[in-house]
Amino acid sequence: MRSTEGEVERLAAEVAWLKGRLAESEEHSNHLRVELCDAGARADDAIAALSALTGQLEELRIGARGAATRIRLAALREAAEVNARLVDFNDPRLAESRDRLLIALEDALARVAGEWEAGAPAPPLLGSAQARVAFAGGQLAGASRHSVSVDIGPFADFSQLVRFEDAANAIGATGDISIRRFSGGRAQIDVALSEPVDLLRELEENCDLEFRVRSQNDDELVLDVD
Repeated sequence: MRSTEGEVERLAAEVAWLKGRLAESEEHSNHLRVELCDAGARADDAIAALSALTGQLEELRIGARGAATRIRLAALREAAEVNARLVDFNDPRLAESRDRLLIALEDALARVAGEWEAGAPAPPLLGSAQARVAFAGGQLAGASRHSVSVDIGPFADFSQLVRFEDAANAIGATGDISIRRFSGGRAQIDVALSEPVDLLRELEENCDLEFRVRSQNDDELVLDVD
């Protein structure tokens, strides 16, 4: 009888110990669940912040590309004005005035180069009287074999113009690409080609913009952006 009572007491003690361990395990599990929920909430917050930062960076990138394009357009307009003045000065009787203008331009370029790239002086604008006359006549266009004028638009914003310019730059046969005009959402772009290439087909493959061909010949493409 006593042995039976002792066995019952031992079993009761073991059951009590097991209940205590179970309670501790449940408490620990609850604590882990709370920590896991907190970690999940922190991860969600981090993902949301990262997504917002990615959007801001993309907006900054588009804004910077647009600003760069606007700067290029302003520079092109100023270059066109300078070239027009130099053409006017092509008269030998105006050589002295032309030379003074070129010297002023070289000084301005040197100052800008000094501000942006210390220790890297800008190369001379024009090295000789013959080169100056060639520049005034618009003959220093580079060594490309052929140039195609691309009239394209309307662009919704500058970022689309930049995307098209990047697609043109990605074509292996393209050389200098210059935006001659940008008005009313349409751009006139000169694309220099170093070798024969189907420019229209290459643009269709490289550019993610949808456009239709209005007219096409060896020297000009007119494209309408959808």
